[in-house]
Amino acid sequence: MKKVGLAVILLILLVAGAQAYLVTIDAPVTVQAGAPLVVTGTTTFPVGTLIDIVIYPTEFAVPSEIARKTVVVDETKSFMVTFPTTDLQAGQYKVEAQLAPDLTSSLGSGSVLWKLVQVVDRSKEIVLTVPKDQDLHNALMIEGHLVDSGVTTLTLDVTGPKDFAIPPVNIRTTTQMGQKDGYFSTKINVSDPGNYYVSFYDPKGFMATIKFSVFEPQMTTPSTEATTVAPETSAGTTSIPLGGLVALAAIGAACAVFLVKRR
Repeated sequence: MKKVGLAVILLILLVAGAQAYLVTIDAPVTVQAGAPLVVTGTTTFPVGTLIDIVIYPTEFAVPSEIARKTVVVDETKSFMVTFPTTDLQAGQYKVEAQLAPDLTSSLGSGSVLWKLVQVVDRSKEIVLTVPKDQDLHNALMIEGHLVDSGVTTLTLDVTGPKDFAIPPVNIRTTTQMGQKDGYFSTKINVSDPGNYYVSFYDPKGFMATIKFSVFEPQMTTPSTEATTVAPETSAGTTSIPLGGLVALAAIGAACAVFLVKRR
């Protein structure tokens, strides 16, 4: 009887093990705000299984979902999803894989369903001294300084309207007497109005992407209103039009008739 009982237990364990599936996800420990958050994963679930990848901030007691993407398991049994981080505040976030309730019971103990990611915002390290809205005739001017960077290499990637793109621009920052900030200045020649996106990189990696709006200035037309100026005589005195002289003569004649009648 003991042997039979042991065999039944082993059979149950084998059946349970055969029905256990694994899901393992991975994500970077830190990501710069503005850079994409890439989440990868593998699974042993059958082809066609749906897995949701969800992002939550960890600072709240009650999780508040920020973003969700669904992957469909294919023959490779691997997947990858990308989340934008442009609108994420600096802080810690939880990335979690979620399955339908009827599949959760089939998960094996070796599954890795969540990861913690720290979003770091480096945009405050960039101080611009030019406006983000610029006249097309003077654009695209990129000028400012990196806080406490000293002398370093700043790399700019610029994209814009009509598939505008140029090779990366490398700038060597300079310092001023008694200061640790690294100053930079360059001009990117552009020919079309629209939004241009400048991504900043330093030796530590990605810093931020800043949008510049380039506009075409409106042309002002001179006023066409005519101003009538009385002509001047050669002596510099203002001449009286002929109609005015006739009127004065008529008034003089009337006055003369009136005086004759009174006599």
